[in-house]
Formats: sequence, structure tokens, C-alpha cells
Amino acid sequence: MSDKNQTYDGFEQYYMNSVQLLATVIDPNMLYAEWGRATGKTEGIMGPRIIRVMNDMPGELSFLVHKTYVALLTNVWPNIQAYFSRPVVVGGKTRPMLEYGVDYVVGESRLPSHFRQPRYPLSYAKHSVVFRNGSHLQLVSSDQPESVAGRNAVHAFIEEMKHNRGEKLKTRLFPSLRGAGADIRKSPYYEGVTGVSDTARVDLGEDDWFEDYEKNVNPDLIAEIITVSLEINQALYRIHSLQCKVRDLKDPVALESIRLEVERLHHKLKIWRPRLRDMRRNAVFYLRASSFCNKDILGPKFFKTQLDTLDMDEFLTAICAVRHKEVTNKFFASYDRERNQFKDSYIYDAIMRLNLRDHFILTARYLKHYSKTDPLYIGYDPGNFSSIIVSQEKDYGRELHIIKEFWAYFPDDQQSLAQQFYQFFGSDAVNKTIYLYPDRAGNKKREELEQITTDSRTLQRALESYGFSVVLFNEGQSTIYHWQQFKLCLLLFNETKSYLPKIRIDENECKNLCSAILISPLKKTDGKIELDKSSEVKEPLKRQAGLTTQLPSAMIYLLWGLYGDIARNDLTSIPDDLPDNFSV
Repeated sequence: MSDKNQTYDGFEQYYMNSVQLLATVIDPNMLYAEWGRATGKTEGIMGPRIIRVMNDMPGELSFLVHKTYVALLTNVWPNIQAYFSRPVVVGGKTRPMLEYGVDYVVGESRLPSHFRQPRYPLSYAKHSVVFRNGSHLQLVSSDQPESVAGRNAVHAFIEEMKHNRGEKLKTRLFPSLRGAGADIRKSPYYEGVTGVSDTARVDLGEDDWFEDYEKNVNPDLIAEIITVSLEINQALYRIHSLQCKVRDLKDPVALESIRLEVERLHHKLKIWRPRLRDMRRNAVFYLRASSFCNKDILGPKFFKTQLDTLDMDEFLTAICAVRHKEVTNKFFASYDRERNQFKDSYIYDAIMRLNLRDHFILTARYLKHYSKTDPLYIGYDPGNFSSIIVSQEKDYGRELHIIKEFWAYFPDDQQSLAQQFYQFFGSDAVNKTIYLYPDRAGNKKREELEQITTDSRTLQRALESYGFSVVLFNEGQSTIYHWQQFKLCLLLFNETKSYLPKIRIDENECKNLCSAILISPLKKTDGKIELDKSSEVKEPLKRQAGLTTQLPSAMIYLLWGLYGDIARNDLTSIPDDLPDNFSV
């Protein structure tokens, strides 16, 4: 944190791209940044704003928010801490921007003696970042908004806004931004929000709630803030330059002239600084930018690589910040992400016992919907990109919970899949039984059938090498067509047949499956419905998890293996020539 007694010999050279500079100059109460990939959201917005907010409201609580605690512990906070550790030159010496134990601590219930105590005692010391002036950050997951109940915070920092449910933030989190001393209420950051995100892809199930704030921007107010802010920055720089010049001057006339100018500049600051704070306190700024704003740093090769490796929809959203609203003609016509996905993925009692300083590795023991005494049911889609989805039956077979996804692509193979599976489930499973359902390949060519059979048995052996007992299904069974798969999924996700279970998918641990389901297209050949798998050819292997039909295919093989036979009568009663299922 800044020290008012610290003197500096000069300004440090610090590069900002155009949007980082704009965000810093305006620095409003509510700042929403919809920026493309590699634009420097942590270095340009989140990190600097945290430091400014903590400085301006000593002793107060702010929230650091993501969809899940797991993401906060494993990704968000480590990135911010890395920013704090950046080397800077102060007084001719190199030191971290913020030094651990001197400027801030993490997960400490007993603070260093030189730290000011927070205004209120820490409620979650293990998951708090405390700065030496007593201001502190509490980690909050939007899938557990009740964790802020009764807490009064002054600012919220929201990472990856598109992954957070806007309704929960607006109804649970934002009302907690209240309550502080009279002096704190004068801060331009009081009751403010700092949010960053890539552009949301609605067709992948991402939430674009933050786009609503774009219409709340007052352009005239923002223009006034920019004018005054630049004037104040220019005055500060001029004062510094004059003070440096004084050191080498001996002429009393020149010294008096400089003294008068410095006095005039200080008077100017005294008048305009409070006015700037008032303007910022009432300002909302929405800044939308593509990755091209950082082109001077990224270079042309970055954009060529992205264009070569991403499909056009992904390139337009992730790089160009073009909002993609199109919803395709879906193969999973009755799938409803609000009904068929669940968000309460984790056992937070266990996670909350961990310290923010600990190295956290997520395994099955932290999954709320996993039972270590029940068998696991796996759907498997083999190939150069091979994938498995893992599930368990619940409530005596009335529900099927899909709780985890894994994938590997060439040159990795079944051994890699098995290793991933063991690292996640191996140390926790008591019941080591696995029921494996690969492609029901009766309609394949002989060579394809032999390869699928070989791949399935290879995966079986790889899993068994880790101590699991694997029962392999579907070998030599009759042909299953896409229109039959479509009908079964229609029945399952409609939930109209009492003899079929409810399908529930963990949207946190199966996020690629959930997004791929929403963009798995339907096509018709000779009047028959088919799953359009062209994306598996168009997308490079490393991009196929969430953007192709690979993971949904693995799910289909599992669902048909478990429920295809018992639903046979209803499947034949549905006409083949179903109309296109356009979703609006």
C-alpha cells in the first residue's frame, strides 16, 4: 500500500494500452470492462483498482467474486497475487509492488503488529486478503451468495462476469454493498463495482447480464471526468517536474517564480480534486474492446495464430468482442439448462476449512453429488479426440447425475484419460466398479468397428491398471441411428415419462459438455434427423471440448446404453419426420 511519507526520485515508466489508460483516467464508481482475450484485464483493471480501492477506504471490506470458490482458489487469486509481486523500482531499489507480510497478508487470523485492524473483525480469515491499512478482500462465490449474508462491503470486484449468474449478483450480492463511516461514503469507489469479462456467448449458455449496464453510461459526465482527470494529472506531473528543477537552482528570482507556480497548481488541485471525486462517485462506465487494442504488444502473429486455431464464431467473440446471439437449430431440442444443469457442485464445508495460502487441488472428495460407495457410469467417445463423461445414479435410479468430464487428444491416448480419471477419483473411491458405455457401433464400417472395439478395450485395461473393475457394454449390439438418439434425448430432457430418470449435469465440472450441448446442431438427410458432426472436422483438436459434438456424443452413448431398451416402445411411437426445432 502507498506510504504518504515515501518520497520518489522520479516517475516510473509504465506501459498501458489505450483501453487500460482510458479505464485509469476515468476510474468511475462502477466500471464494467468487456474486453477480448489478452487485453490485460488483470494488469490494467483488476489489480490497479484493488490497490486504489484498498487505499481509499482503509479498514473496510470488499468482495472478490467469481462463480465458484474453486476458481477463486485455483485461478483468480493466484493471478492477482502474481500482479502484486511484480517488481517495481522505489527510491532506486527494486522490490515487489506489494510485499507479502509488509503490505498485505493472506489467510491470517493474527495480523502483523504494524497492520491497522479492520473496522469489523474478519469473518472468514482463511479466505481473506488483508492490507496493512486494515482494508480487506473476502472471497465470495456467486453460487454461494448466502456467504455474504449480514456482511456490509464497500466494493465488489467481479471476475469473468459472463460465468456469474446476473440474477444472483443483483439480488444477493449488490444489496450487501452498503454501510460505512461518513468519511468512507465520500470515496468515489463506495458502493461501486469493478467487473471484467470476455464477451459472453449466449449460445454457449454464458450470461450477458452485464451488457445491461452499457445503457447507464452518461457520455457527458464521462467526458467531463476525462477533462478534469487529465488536468489534475498534468498538474501533478508539473509539480513533480518543478520540484526536481528546484534542486539545481540557486537564482532567488527563479526559485520564487517556481514557488508561486507550485502554489497555484496546489490551489488548482485543492479545487478540482473534490469535484473529480464527486463526478466519479456518480459515474458508470462500460468499456468494450477487442484484442486489437493490445496489438502493439501482441504482434500480428498472435492474431494469425488465433484466426488459424479458432472457428469464426469463437474468433469474433473472444478476439473481436462481437456479441454472438444466434441460437442454432438444436439436436437436444428439449434441453433446458436451468432445469437440466445444477450449480451446487461442491462441499463448501470442506473447502472453507482450507486456507487461502494452501495449494488446493480439486478431487472427487469435494463434489457434493459424488458418492464414493456407488459405482460410476461412463460414456466414452473414442478417436483422435477422445472423451468420457462420468455419472452416478441417484434416488434409487430416479435421477442420473453427470458429475465430471475428461478428454484427451492426439498424441495423448486412453492412458492419459485413465490417468486423469484416477487422479480425480482414485484416492476417494470405495466402490471401484465402472460401467463403460462406448459407441454402439453396429452401423460402422468393419475397420471403424474394429478400431472402436480396440480403443474401448484399451481404455478398459488402462482403468483396470489403476485398480478399477470395468464392465464393458455395447460390443456387438445392434445399430442405433441418430434419429433414435434424438428421440430418446427428447424424452429424457422433457421429463414427461415417469419410468425415465431426470438427467442433471454439473455445469461447473462439465462446463464443456454443457456448452457443447447448446450448440450441437441438427440436420436432416432424406427426411431423417441426424446429429451434425461437421464441427469435429472444422475445429482443431485442442478446441473441440466445448465447441463440437464430441462430449455430447459420449453422453448419448451412455444414455442409450442405460435407457434405450426400456424406452423402446415410446421411441417407435414418435414419428420420424419431426419438424425443425428452431429455438428463439
